[in-house]
Amino acid sequence: MRTTWSWIFVGLLAGVLFSAPASATIITINGSDFTNGLSSQTIGGLNWVATQSSGPQRTFQKKTLGGYTGVGLSGGATSDEIDIGEFLTASIPVGGLPFWVPSITIGVLFDGPEFGDVQEVAKVTINSLSLGSQSYTLTNTFQWFGPDVAVWSGPGTVTNLSPSTSGGGAVWRITNPFGSINDITSIQFTALAGACGFGLCNNQSDFTLVQLKYEPIPEPGTYAMLGLGLIGLGLLARRRKA
Repeated sequence: MRTTWSWIFVGLLAGVLFSAPASATIITINGSDFTNGLSSQTIGGLNWVATQSSGPQRTFQKKTLGGYTGVGLSGGATSDEIDIGEFLTASIPVGGLPFWVPSITIGVLFDGPEFGDVQEVAKVTINSLSLGSQSYTLTNTFQWFGPDVAVWSGPGTVTNLSPSTSGGGAVWRITNPFGSINDITSIQFTALAGACGFGLCNNQSDFTLVQLKYEPIPEPGTYAMLGLGLIGLGLLARRRKA
């Protein structure tokens, strides 16, 4: 009878071990992965939707500039970028794992005078299981001389991949944008009003999402179950030796 229960115990532990998710890998979602004309789409395991604060339904609309393809929204002040009052949102599906974000890449975030732009501002809002809603901004700041500079209000570092000049894509990569926050359930992109840097400044903030990298993180309970399983197997092995 004891042998039977031992095998049952081993079987249960094996189920725990094999049901535990493999080590997570970083998933890359590119602007080119979206389908023009759709208002919702599942890409890379996240549910994406295009919405707006008022007006007709928005849909995904891709845009390529300076060799970089990003996704924006139809309609609005600029028909293929994310404008003020427009929202591109990604969330985990029911039963999905929360995640950590290694990097975000944003395009066509200019500082003027190109296209009559202001110093454009992108707003990124995340929802965290532990911290709730957290918002950050990326602002392209006009420079008379020297390299382009964009300021991110959160942790991490900003790298310019394509200049914000005529013919450039004004592309910015934010590495480790949210620091150690690894229980994110959704991320949203929209634009905020920007101040005039130089030029006409008659075109307010708008931008595209070029790339999002994220890594699903197993919940602590999964690791606890795995640890208990390993301890149980160790105790069983010791008992058999004795």
